[in-house]
Amino acid sequence: MDAMAGEERQLRADAERNRRRLLDAAATLFAERGLEVSVGEIAERAGVGRGTLFRNFPTKEHLIAAIVVDRLDQATQRGIELLAADDPGETLFVFVQEAFGIQQRDRALFESVADEFLANEQIREAYERFVQTFDQLLQRAQDAGVIRSDVGTMDVLMLTKGVCQAALSFQQLDPQIADRQFDLVRAALAPSDGTLRGRRATLEDLERAHAVGPPAGTHRRVAG
Repeated sequence: MDAMAGEERQLRADAERNRRRLLDAAATLFAERGLEVSVGEIAERAGVGRGTLFRNFPTKEHLIAAIVVDRLDQATQRGIELLAADDPGETLFVFVQEAFGIQQRDRALFESVADEFLANEQIREAYERFVQTFDQLLQRAQDAGVIRSDVGTMDVLMLTKGVCQAALSFQQLDPQIADRQFDLVRAALAPSDGTLRGRRATLEDLERAHAVGPPAGTHRRVAG
């Protein structure tokens, strides 16, 4: 019985290593050459057969979605680690910049799943975990009095997303232009005596917005 259990554990460990290799190989190739890379090239880079790839990911779309989930989970895990750090305000902005850095590096992947972002159960669950961790970091900073109390996580995500998108075209010229925009976001979120109109957006609002779709003539992109 012990030998059988040990063999099963080894098989699971081997399967997980193969899956990890495929995710890493695909992410690297997509970043290097775009999403047109063939599954055969991905399997070869990972050092596994095509059969192994298809057992883990029936289609390239499944593979892309799995990488997006993986990236969101990486950001979430980093946020959990930062919850134990000192200086709640600085910690929040470290998390914001690192999380958006991940998305910008894998921009094509996130854009490719934009239309199904919250319709895909695994992506939605990963994004919900990300938002919950963001909530905790934001609340911690608000409790410390370093972030205005009338903003919510979706406010910060939308604000930062807009800044990142606008600064993207300048990235090749001078990366510090994007850093300046992050500083402006920080300034906008500093404690203020003023009040904001309307209410805080929620994850449920984002889901409803995706269900309705973008206005005519626009392209929907993933938030956060």
